[in-house]
Amino acid sequence: MRMTKHYMDRYFERVFGISKPNDLSNRQVELVISTDMDKRMNIRQKNNMEFISGSKSRAKIPMGKYTTVVDNDMALTIY
Repeated sequence: MRMTKHYMDRYFERVFGISKPNDLSNRQVELVISTDMDKRMNIRQKNNMEFISGSKSRAKIPMGKYTTVVDNDMALTIY
């Protein structure tokens, strides 16, 4: 699943409680977020995200106490 810049910014603000570091490349930021998501999500949530993100549809996927909005295999934002 790809991540928009908006998603990466909001993930750092809402989940980590800090601004996204400017000294990291987008690829490094994606790796940090992917690693954190893997730790926060249970197996069912991971399977649902994989299934839904591959279906080219729009969905809201629960991730612990947060919700990720996905559309067409792209993470758009997190609440």
